[in-house]
Amino acid sequence: MKPLKSFFRLIKGLFVPDRSPVSALQEEALQTPAKTIVKNFLRQKLGILGVLGFIAMLMFSFVGSNLKPIDLSYVETTLRNIRPGRNYLKYPAALERDGVSNISSGVSFSIGLSEKGDVYVWGREPAYVLEGVSTSVLRVPESVRAADIVMVVAGDRHALALDSTGRLHGWGFNNFQQAEAPVQLAAKLSAKPVKQLIADEAYSAVLFEDGELYVWGSVMNNRLDSIPAAIQGRIVKVAPSAHNMALLLDDGTVAVIGIRGNPFSQVPGQLQDGSTRVVDLIASYRAVLALDDRGQLYMWGDVQYDVLAIPDFSGKIVAMDSGKNNMMLLLDTGRVIYWGGNHFNQLALPAAMSNSNVVEIYTEMFQSYAVTDTGKMFAWGNKGFVFGTDEFGRDVLTRLIHGGRISLTVGAIAVVISVFIALFIGMTSGFFGGWVDMVLMRFTDIVTSIPFLPIAITLSAVLGGRVSQTQRIYLIMVIIGVLSWTGLARLIRAQILLEREKDFVLAARALGVKQKNIIVRHILPNVFNLVIVSITLSYAGSLLTEAGLSFLGFGVSTPTPSWGNMLQGAQTSAVMQYYWWRWLIPGLFVVITALCANLIGDALREAMDPKANEK
Repeated sequence: MKPLKSFFRLIKGLFVPDRSPVSALQEEALQTPAKTIVKNFLRQKLGILGVLGFIAMLMFSFVGSNLKPIDLSYVETTLRNIRPGRNYLKYPAALERDGVSNISSGVSFSIGLSEKGDVYVWGREPAYVLEGVSTSVLRVPESVRAADIVMVVAGDRHALALDSTGRLHGWGFNNFQQAEAPVQLAAKLSAKPVKQLIADEAYSAVLFEDGELYVWGSVMNNRLDSIPAAIQGRIVKVAPSAHNMALLLDDGTVAVIGIRGNPFSQVPGQLQDGSTRVVDLIASYRAVLALDDRGQLYMWGDVQYDVLAIPDFSGKIVAMDSGKNNMMLLLDTGRVIYWGGNHFNQLALPAAMSNSNVVEIYTEMFQSYAVTDTGKMFAWGNKGFVFGTDEFGRDVLTRLIHGGRISLTVGAIAVVISVFIALFIGMTSGFFGGWVDMVLMRFTDIVTSIPFLPIAITLSAVLGGRVSQTQRIYLIMVIIGVLSWTGLARLIRAQILLEREKDFVLAARALGVKQKNIIVRHILPNVFNLVIVSITLSYAGSLLTEAGLSFLGFGVSTPTPSWGNMLQGAQTSAVMQYYWWRWLIPGLFVVITALCANLIGDALREAMDPKANEK
């Protein structure tokens, strides 16, 4: 029986955990050093906070970069310096309830006119409000609210409204007086009716019923105000763009004014010689779409974003409209055809709209709206920018995500390089001593005496222009790693000097253990805690160093983003004063990540310190 009991006791000990209480001394004896370190680390609340924060930054950068891809070649200066915000498409419920008469969109806002004559504006402020230069485009003037408005239109950063008396109201950005009617225009407005109200990028225009077109605002470069006498008075419709206007004339032909020689101005011959009669036309930023009296479409302009690739469809076209890089058609079946650029999900039409009979369409810039026969509204396109945009109209959030991946990777690889060098120099010098120690420590003194930033900047400037962007990033890693190992090497050497005199090293030598194995298998584990703590603290330093180099213009170069070069592009006084999100948000990410790394390092130091464990 006793052998049988012993056997069952053995099986129970192997597979059934012993849950009987143990004393603190027994528990300490049973714990491995690793478990003790983990247990001590978990007592450090700031250390845990640092781990959670650092994991959050890693998830933000590495997982976010897969979920939110970036196109480094894409810039959209129209969207420059848009302040943080969302809900560009959140239109007022009252507009849907009262019925839509017209909707027009700017870069980050939209203006709507209800069938009752009420004016609504929604979205985000597109520009910093400066007295004498800009008023809030989101705040409808009291004069507009009190007037009987019959037409509204949005430019890129300003809005215009025309009342039934012929008075023109303007508000928003007014740096070229595009939001106020010139004196000579005011006299015309009171004398004859208006057919079309136009606003685009920093300029405005009015087309009168008698075919006269009046343009004002930023027209110095494109000369849109220079309308040939042969067509003035014959204009039926205007399709505006940033630098050109496509004009539909009374005989069904098409003319273009503005900058000459670009694809926009290359009108097909049959649309100019009278052989084809055009009845409608629209224009995106660089392309024009015309419809003739037989339902045939003609398109010309820049091929960018495949805007010239008209999709196949069946049905009669009843309405046309265009965004900045898109074209939209409404068919007699209530179906909407939309194509072109898709940087802001312009092509992601609401699924519910496919089962609805759309009767009105409105698209401009990057926002689109549709109204069904039941009065229901649909909105899609650019919803906004959580962290705003930079000077090139690039999404700051997207660049933060991908810039974080670069900055975090550069810091990590640089630390690995510096740790390997420090381990080799410090352990070799401390263990062998003598002339080896003398040579290596004097070499360390030389490297220490080298001024880091001047050398890093010099190497980056000399070699940076000869390598690709990817090679330049590798170069930054190597520069930071090769020049930042000296402090850790001295610490390791000092620790090795203490460890090599201990009895376990003497015993290993007496047993004939090779010196290489003594260093790696016996001494290294005793200094590894110092290395781990140093890695976390050095990582924060490497991250800040990369940010500093990029900030000075000698690190990762644009358009590849990093947190440092994002700060480098935000160092002007105008940005500091007016566009706070461009420097504050990247700066916070750098500070928070470095702080998290330092908190982890301090917590590890406390967890690995036996004296701290006795407290």
